[in-house]
Amino acid sequence: MESPENQQPRWALALLRLLVHPDFREEIEGDLLEKFQSDVLKFGVKFAQRQFYTEIFYLLRPNLIFNINRNIMKPQNWYIFLLVALVVILASIAPFLPGPQNSLSHTISQLAQIIGYVGLFFMPFGLFWLIVEIRNKQGQKLNRWSNGYYPAMLTISPFFVLCTIQFFKGLRDGARIEMLPFIFIWVAVGFVFFRIQKLKNKTDYQFNKAPVYIVLIPLIAVFTSQIAVDKVADITREVAIQKTVPLIVAIEQFKTENGEYPDKLEDLVGKYIKAIPTFNKMGNSSYHYEKRGDIFNLSFERNWHWSATEAVVYMKYGHKITKANYENYPTNYPDWRYFMVD
Repeated sequence: MESPENQQPRWALALLRLLVHPDFREEIEGDLLEKFQSDVLKFGVKFAQRQFYTEIFYLLRPNLIFNINRNIMKPQNWYIFLLVALVVILASIAPFLPGPQNSLSHTISQLAQIIGYVGLFFMPFGLFWLIVEIRNKQGQKLNRWSNGYYPAMLTISPFFVLCTIQFFKGLRDGARIEMLPFIFIWVAVGFVFFRIQKLKNKTDYQFNKAPVYIVLIPLIAVFTSQIAVDKVADITREVAIQKTVPLIVAIEQFKTENGEYPDKLEDLVGKYIKAIPTFNKMGNSSYHYEKRGDIFNLSFERNWHWSATEAVVYMKYGHKITKANYENYPTNYPDWRYFMVD
């Protein structure tokens, strides 16, 4: 007859020891083995093994795997994290924030979104590092795996792969390599590498917050890029168009009284409109007016897209834009359409 040790589901025990947090592992394993031996005597080995598998399945919950009831991040650490997350979100939507028109807002927005997409390559190893940090416990003596040194080295490994691929791709395509960004990136990575080296000597438990940022900040940046940026772009486009309603009324009134459209918008100020409307968003240009005989064009441009400028144009009676055969899109206002230009 097999001994109780040989009857135990070895792979299930291995999974239990791997996943359940050390704070709970010994107590849970003891209870499960005691119940397993009781089930063997009452119902037989096969039934006891099935029950053991079922118990393991129900035990694999986040609070037992990560010990999420433990306070690993102090409130001030979460405040700092939320502040960084807010900066990433605001940077992503910078072209739509109030302020004077400038190209820097577009650059900042692209940089914040790129950080998110590039960060996805580092997330799997960052998640592994985070799990290691969460599973450590107070009073534990750390080695180079549990102190985060090896996980941190794994986390930055995709950088060297991506950088090498990009370098040889540039050589293959004959592209000129810009040294300044290249130097800046390597200086930044050098600083990170220097910080990682300090983990070698870490032997006492202290939660490292770095993997929290590596895992969550890219997710926040990508979520903002995929959902918030396009949504805010749509909203601000409609608001900018809505502000032109009194201006268009003034232009048409001028034509009714004078038989032709004004040569410039400033001709309307005073009698037809108090002031030319403005839309002060950092990525928007001011309204541009152009008289074309019996018709006029009213437009504005926005820098927010990855590689193109958005032109939003008023065409009376809803005429479609045919400029350079760019594909154009409708807005909520029938006479306004927008398109992307290189």
